[in-house]
Amino acid sequence: MIRVLHVIPSVAPRYGGPSTAIAAMCDALNRATGVTAEIAATDADGLGRYDRAAWKSATPLHLFPVDGSERTKRSSVLRDWLNVNTANYDLVHTHSVWNHPVYAARRAAVRHRKPLVYRPCGMLSDYTWSRNRLAKVAYWLARERGNVRAAAILHCTSDGEAAEVRAHRAVRGRVEVIPNGVDAAAWTTPASRDELRRRCGANAAGRPIVLYLSRLHPKKGLTEFLLPALARLDSSAFLAVVGGPDDHAPGYEAEVRDTITRLGLAGRVALLGPVPAAERWAMFDGADVFALPSRSENFGIVVAEAMARGCPVLITDGVQAHEHVTRAGAGVVTATTMDEVTDGLNRLLADVNNRTDMGNRGRAYAREQFDWDRIAGRLATIYRELASGKG
Repeated sequence: MIRVLHVIPSVAPRYGGPSTAIAAMCDALNRATGVTAEIAATDADGLGRYDRAAWKSATPLHLFPVDGSERTKRSSVLRDWLNVNTANYDLVHTHSVWNHPVYAARRAAVRHRKPLVYRPCGMLSDYTWSRNRLAKVAYWLARERGNVRAAAILHCTSDGEAAEVRAHRAVRGRVEVIPNGVDAAAWTTPASRDELRRRCGANAAGRPIVLYLSRLHPKKGLTEFLLPALARLDSSAFLAVVGGPDDHAPGYEAEVRDTITRLGLAGRVALLGPVPAAERWAMFDGADVFALPSRSENFGIVVAEAMARGCPVLITDGVQAHEHVTRAGAGVVTATTMDEVTDGLNRLLADVNNRTDMGNRGRAYAREQFDWDRIAGRLATIYRELASGKG
């Protein structure tokens, strides 16, 4: 039996895709023959602490208090635990970049001579490097470059991310592309076609609904592309915005509201706030188009979820899941410009039969490619290679 320790800064849902995917990934690994997976993380959860009672996964979770900044998620207790207990595992699989837990995990893996699988989660992209660049260069030289050099396998979720990773000269290990999966509930939850329209209210009556479902952050293109495009559409489509504020973009929700008012869209947009995970399927079910015109998005699990529910998508080429949308014929991929986003939405909204075909193709593709058990099988193969010294 191969024992794998997954190390991630936090499992709190507020931190997006990697934190929400880790439980499903490890649950699937624990169903795979010959692999047991456990998770080590800090209790970081914004200004509060993650409540262990919220952990519903069967995968063992080792949770440790943060004693440093919320941004770097430093935890001396986690570091000390890793220094002792990494010896009990066959390999270590880290998730995320620019944080103390991953650095501590790499140090412990090297100390105990355990293979390291390193998943950067899109955080080595050009966009990420452009944010606080001087601080990132300093951290890269001090710690992150060593993490990359130590990795036997670099786990990327798209071909685009793999290209970004290979561009770093510090890479010595093998780069493997294995996408994220979609929660099994995507296939089992009954369809609910009317719930989104009910939440949007009377203003949405008789209009096609475009759905934005993600955190409110400037990079996701809501004010830069999607709202201006809505104002220029050939049709009077309605926009449902589902998602809460992002801790890293304070004040952006106010900017969203100001943009809606400035563009005269108050009667065509509903800000619905965040929804519980179990309710997001109904949001996709009620949408005519899902739109995420992001400048940068590691994979974009929400795109895979939309495909799994049969909702045609419009995304920009900054969303690294765009290769899957293109292969499946599940929607439209545009450049990150308002004109292209506008044109793409016009084309989708003008042809209901084409949208239906795209949705059906996307659902079939997602069922084959984004199944967690299939993905766990690929990861298990890599783990066996590393554990046997063949990786």
